[in-house]
Amino acid sequence: MKQITVPRIGMRVVKTAVAVVLSYLVFVPFRLLYREELGGVLGQLGPLYACIASIICLQSSLGQAVQLGVSRLIGIGVGGVLGVATLLLGPALDNPWIKAPVLGAVCVAGVWLCLLLKRPGACVMACILPCVILITGVTGVTRYYYAAARIIETLVGLFIALGVNALLPDLRPEPEREAPDLRVEVKNTTRKLCVIGDPVGHSKSPVIHNTMLSALGLDYVYLCQPVPRGRCREWLDCASFAGYAGFNATMPHKEELVGLMDELDEDARLFGAVNTVCLRDGRACGYNTDGAGFLRALDDEGIRPAGGRVLVLGAGGAAKAVCLKLAQAGAEVTVCNRTVEKAQAICAHDPGRLRAAGFDPDTLAREAAGCRLLVNCTSLGMEGTGRQFGDFSFLDALPKDAPVVDLIYAPAETELLRRAREDGHKTVNGFGMLVNQAVLSLEHFTGAEIDAAEMKKLLSGVL
Repeated sequence: MKQITVPRIGMRVVKTAVAVVLSYLVFVPFRLLYREELGGVLGQLGPLYACIASIICLQSSLGQAVQLGVSRLIGIGVGGVLGVATLLLGPALDNPWIKAPVLGAVCVAGVWLCLLLKRPGACVMACILPCVILITGVTGVTRYYYAAARIIETLVGLFIALGVNALLPDLRPEPEREAPDLRVEVKNTTRKLCVIGDPVGHSKSPVIHNTMLSALGLDYVYLCQPVPRGRCREWLDCASFAGYAGFNATMPHKEELVGLMDELDEDARLFGAVNTVCLRDGRACGYNTDGAGFLRALDDEGIRPAGGRVLVLGAGGAAKAVCLKLAQAGAEVTVCNRTVEKAQAICAHDPGRLRAAGFDPDTLAREAAGCRLLVNCTSLGMEGTGRQFGDFSFLDALPKDAPVVDLIYAPAETELLRRAREDGHKTVNGFGMLVNQAVLSLEHFTGAEIDAAEMKKLLSGVL
């Protein structure tokens, strides 16, 4: 007799079944099962859209569900407002030649608003809800009752999905991330880019840039080129002779390149450091994308430093770019460093907005009080260094609504970010700055306009 193999039921299937049952049963005790004799919104309420919404909003983990749930909630708000507002057209909606273009316009408006709010996950509900509200046979004032009922049902399904995810967590281990495929096609027309440094073998720039170049369909290849300290002038001659379109620079070459450039952008001149060089018509044009990339990363997270006090830890090259761009953005910045003289050298560029301080626990706690943002620009907590903060007590003095940003991206959550998160602070690692400064560099190299949000999503699966 042939053995029948029964497929295993995964946790997500179980959660979906539980969510659907609950979404139905929540309406039963109140007998809200589309009973028109009740009148008003109650007569239009039922479990159908609650069940549908609970399925749409379920995810494999609680974290994913909460993140998606917030987006869906925004989508419900946008779609609900647009759908109800469109009902003001009244009887005209009974004409399919009017309803069809109105429906299309409402969906476009919903998607546009959600993208404007940087919530692409909200687009689904922003389109579904107006469609449900408008594609219905009800007329007159009943349309508004119907619209309100659909919004209420959808909200019920959303919150049931979040509750089921919380009560039935998926304990499966995260799948191991495969090594990125760095195979690139090189043709006779392919232009060369690279990163230079000493050492440079650890750099993730080739992975980042080749991934973006492949996705964008640009005919470039990005390499890794060791250049010994003090040899940048010879490298420039070699790069020009070899036909390089440009290169990025990491330590220790950023400062040395400044005096070798034919042109410098404002940030490179201000920071006294170059991290991007474009070779055009025999001329070397130097840029610095670190500061602008940092501000873009803050903006992506909804962090606005203008007009507030910011505490920056560290006084190296990255800290200098961060501090000077924060000052340009209108923030009051305190730079804390063990060697106060290094912090003072940064502050001398804008003494009106920059102030130096020490790095001892008492000073850090005092400076953290009243700050709207804390940024770690030191290597403390970085993967492979073994160095760590000796005292995290300054986090106790930091206001709870102040985000904590760490420029480190490996590990994704440093000990500083973990403790800050547990204390209730919004936390951001250095991945956003890493991607944004790379996008800006690639725009300089290629002249192409690049969607940083798309690149961030693409690279999150690679790095």
